[in-house]
Amino acid sequence: MKKYVVYALIVLAVALIAAACAPAPTPIPPTAVPAAPATAAPVATTAPPVPATSAPAAGPKVLRIGRATYPDVIDPQKSSFGIEIEVMKFCYEGILAIDAKGAIGPGSADKWTVAPDGKSIVFHIRDGLKRADGTALNASDFEYALKRAVDPNLLGKQYADILSDIKGAGALVPLEGKKPSADELKKLYDAYGVKADDSKRELTVSFDAPAPYWTYVAYIWETYVPDKKQVDAAPDNWWNKATGHNCYGPFKIKSIEEGKRIVYEANPNYWRGKPKLDRIEVTYITDEAQRFEAYKKDEFDILGVLPPSVQPQVDADAKLKGEMVRYAGAVTRAFLLNNTIKPMDNKQVRIAVSQMLNRTEWVRDVFKGQGVPTTRWIPPGVPGAQPTKPGVPNSDAAASVKTLVSAGFGTADGKVDCAKLGQIKLTFGSTAANRARFEWLAGQIQKTWGCNAVLDPVDPTVATSLVKDPKTHPQLAYGGWIQDYPHPQNWLSVYMKCGAFAKRFGYCNEANDKLMSQADSTVDFDAAVKLYMQAEDTIIADIPLVFLVHEENIHMIKPWVMGPKDNPSSSDAEWAGEWGPVWTYDIDLTKVPATYPKQ
Repeated sequence: MKKYVVYALIVLAVALIAAACAPAPTPIPPTAVPAAPATAAPVATTAPPVPATSAPAAGPKVLRIGRATYPDVIDPQKSSFGIEIEVMKFCYEGILAIDAKGAIGPGSADKWTVAPDGKSIVFHIRDGLKRADGTALNASDFEYALKRAVDPNLLGKQYADILSDIKGAGALVPLEGKKPSADELKKLYDAYGVKADDSKRELTVSFDAPAPYWTYVAYIWETYVPDKKQVDAAPDNWWNKATGHNCYGPFKIKSIEEGKRIVYEANPNYWRGKPKLDRIEVTYITDEAQRFEAYKKDEFDILGVLPPSVQPQVDADAKLKGEMVRYAGAVTRAFLLNNTIKPMDNKQVRIAVSQMLNRTEWVRDVFKGQGVPTTRWIPPGVPGAQPTKPGVPNSDAAASVKTLVSAGFGTADGKVDCAKLGQIKLTFGSTAANRARFEWLAGQIQKTWGCNAVLDPVDPTVATSLVKDPKTHPQLAYGGWIQDYPHPQNWLSVYMKCGAFAKRFGYCNEANDKLMSQADSTVDFDAAVKLYMQAEDTIIADIPLVFLVHEENIHMIKPWVMGPKDNPSSSDAEWAGEWGPVWTYDIDLTKVPATYPKQ
């Protein structure tokens, strides 16, 4: 994901040993990566209904979710953070679909065929697919989405590089903002390997080389189809109004109250059938204590992401602990060091940052035992993970000082010269919890180096925006990656290539890009994994970012909510059951409190 997630900007840490007080998370079985199907996949039928346990009471079935940070942008071809993607998943659906276990199946396309040489895939768009207003969808609509995803005139695209293996995409993606002429753009699109044939309801995607992982890419939001009429009418902000989203996923957007709430209604035209929930309400409250209190008062049915600050309170309360779900996440957090800004452009300084951070203390004291410290990028359970192999330099305060002094940032008596090092600025989304975290970080810098860091709190949504642009990316930013799909290509090529997310913080290793591209086009999966492992080792040696922790998915669910607990996914970084079959989720109205919505 990338889906990123709720990012606070700046530093943290990494270590191979979990904090002593942290309970082991319930593991999610790793999903084996299958070879790309050579023949059409069977058509999926509507998921079986959840058995009724009792006669339901009268009234609407409303799922109320409490969240923290409001999305920066809700545009399929521009969004990248988990807080943005979770909104779009309710409303849209990819060419294919992915389930909670990471398996690919039919979505907007009911079948597909991979060419014997692996250089093309033909998707059949299902008959009868239509939007909430009844407008029919065909192959050309998905062609529009994939063309828009590489359109040089669409600024602010975040995921375009994931399409770089499509024939001709390599010429389009780097032209963003360069305003090619209409004739030039036509020639580029003529050579682009995405072609629709509406008479057959077929979309053909062609590649420069075999792309055995591409059925995974076919499910992501880059393939979601916005309503062209709405986009053309308001190109810059069509997405920030409910009327801009003509949905064809399980729900439609009823209302958007910017910064506060988004309300969804069941889409009766959804191809799997009308969802069991009548409505979903997502409310955004930045303050952790206020958000948690709202959950305790039954104002929310699901609390997405249990704040570490209230973990001890939940552990001490039998009722609350019974409502908590906790399982391993395919999520790695890191401090993204801007490789273009002093002093982080110096590799020795980046090494010193990694050595300076006490990762075990961070997980134990700041995160209250949530997560597992790490010095590597790819988390356990993902093919190609090397969890027992050393990663970036581990926590060692004395070594951190020695590294800086040896690199020319020291005094004659062997201490860190803060003037030579320059200002260390810690930018983060302004919440009470983030302030506490980054005050801890500033304390680590002062204790280890004897230097005073500058705290720079900004609006949380602004913080999200800052890290997306290489021109505004902070000196240090707390970020990371939420798995989009269980394949090492998603952890390496999608994130670490020069033109991918790594460009945000100025990292580029062209030789390693070639190695990752070789892995991407290697049909033999075991052989490809070996190449990906080499690529991860190279990134660790370059240390463009400091790996900190493999996160757990820790959320709260009320006992009357049915479905999410049965569909845990390692990618559930936003709320429990996020990647499951939301259209089957239900509410047991015989168990809801008196304060539950009556209309």
